[in-house]
Amino acid sequence: MITILKEKEHDTVLKGLILTAVLLVCFSVGAKLFSVNTASSLSIDTRFFVSRMFFWAYFAAIYLYVKIREKQALLLWPEVGYSVWFYILSVIVILLVIIVFAGVATVILRSLGMLKLSKAMALLLHMNVPVKLLGIFTAGFLEEFIFRGYMIPRLQLFFKNQHLPIIISSIIFGLLHLGYGTLVNVVVPVIIGLVFGYHYHKYRNIKILIICHLLIDLNALFTPMLIKH
Repeated sequence: MITILKEKEHDTVLKGLILTAVLLVCFSVGAKLFSVNTASSLSIDTRFFVSRMFFWAYFAAIYLYVKIREKQALLLWPEVGYSVWFYILSVIVILLVIIVFAGVATVILRSLGMLKLSKAMALLLHMNVPVKLLGIFTAGFLEEFIFRGYMIPRLQLFFKNQHLPIIISSIIFGLLHLGYGTLVNVVVPVIIGLVFGYHYHKYRNIKILIICHLLIDLNALFTPMLIKH
């Protein structure tokens, strides 16, 4: 694991982060254009399935870069194990914190007249169950590996301030959801990213975050009256 960066290692990790950002922009723009340009010819299930396949390809590109160029593990921070009760308590606390802060953000946006129903989200709610589960699985695993497991430890190699990597990764995570079309669909993921990021920084356990992410997305796609992102 890289702990003190040599010049070559510095450049390799930095190029990987830049590549990650560029590919993310390409994925986001491509997914948006694909969704708009094929709306009349392909069903929402087909479009969503194809977009998830592209996201798996995006993750594969990052993984291959880490293995071939960085020559190290995707997760720089070794996983720390905890008891079952710690997992249960962590999941409960994380979800409660997110509900509180997301609720406050929603109230503020509503008071400003900026809370609107996302048309994209409304379409996703009508997808077939297998496609929904694919989306939940893809987001729950890949987004945590990318935005928390991959991004935060590497950003911290470049910043003395431990908060900046978490904030940066959270903002990028929020912008990933810009395609849903409303401000709340960006703000809530930013909040989720901050909560997840600080938990990962302190406890170094990606599995807890994956569990939380899966539960949040299950709520988002199967119980639309509750908080969703």
